[in-house]
Amino acid sequence: MKMNIQNQQNYYEVLDLNENATPQEIYKAYMNAKMTYSVENKALYSVFSSEETLALRNLIEEAYKVLSNNNYRNIYEKRMMAGLTPEADVSVQAIQEASQDLFQKTNPEKEKIELKIETTIEASSAPVKDEKFEEEISIKKDWNGQDLKKVREYKKLSFDELTDITKINPWYIAALETMDPASLPVEVFVRGYVVQVAKALGLKEKIVADSYMRLFRKKIENQ
Repeated sequence: MKMNIQNQQNYYEVLDLNENATPQEIYKAYMNAKMTYSVENKALYSVFSSEETLALRNLIEEAYKVLSNNNYRNIYEKRMMAGLTPEADVSVQAIQEASQDLFQKTNPEKEKIELKIETTIEASSAPVKDEKFEEEISIKKDWNGQDLKKVREYKKLSFDELTDITKINPWYIAALETMDPASLPVEVFVRGYVVQVAKALGLKEKIVADSYMRLFRKKIENQ
């Protein structure tokens, strides 16, 4: 694996990939890099200092975080191709901020999402129980993004409150509800997010995740 720790923002070089790499290739390269630079590889310390090794591991995580998300990847590539942007403009933080700005400008649900994020503690108090709805979700076998949204709204949880519970970025929670593959990472991470959201909503996470992922894969295949 080629690694130039001075050229920290070239994420394709970090994972030893070409710019046409598929999501599956990116994930495989990421796992290989993690294994190569894991703490178990004692040979590393004869080549790199402990500080350099830690920097390499962090860099691998940054590279995967950007390249595994289509929106982040598109922003990153555009900025790298420009060639004139300051180095900070291709940092993970700058790319995340640009992605969120783009989301707010293009998402037709912007005002609703902002309203949810700014929901007061009073508005997020425990909802009055709807026995019929409670029964429906207890026996429900097929789950999609809209179903998760209905339960979240029924429980009066805003995006930021659900983020506090799950530690998932509100951008991803919104993308899970719209089942938007372009705004989500690879499938294994999507499933993990669905499990966490389902658990936070008091749902049967395995049933929810299994059915959600079946629909999500079909959506990807039909694109």
